[in-house]
Amino acid sequence: MIDDSETYKLWRIRKTILKMCKDRGYLVMPKELEQTLDDFKLSVGDPPSRKDLLMVVNHEEDPADMLYVFFPDEEKVNMKTIRAYLNQMQQDSTYRAILVLQEKGLTPFAKTALAELSCKYTLECFFETELMVNITEHQLVPQHDVLTQEEKKELLER
Repeated sequence: MIDDSETYKLWRIRKTILKMCKDRGYLVMPKELEQTLDDFKLSVGDPPSRKDLLMVVNHEEDPADMLYVFFPDEEKVNMKTIRAYLNQMQQDSTYRAILVLQEKGLTPFAKTALAELSCKYTLECFFETELMVNITEHQLVPQHDVLTQEEKKELLER
């Protein structure tokens, strides 16, 4: 059974993922970013089901460019789960996804499959522990901005 600390952890992770999506140029509603723990419990239940945490966000510049965020139930994600996610992505013609992994990560076969699929799909894996804190908000991490073509050229000429 999931306890309150697990619910809190999933709320923090979801909040970090939403900020990450916004920083990458995906559409995220302000009310989702400002969601309180109590609102989170009301919307996904307490304890939440990881399947209910599934997110799909569209890019600001190209609404057809979607990003899935999966929260697998398994402690160690296997090939069956990867196949199910890929089928879901294919139905929506989506080629980008984030997998939020528990501490055991992926099976060796699933890791190999993801490496082979990397030419067609972008599947980024993050461990839950990495997403508990949004590192970009830390005071020692400088603001990261995308360079314009001119800035990029100038930097490369140095």
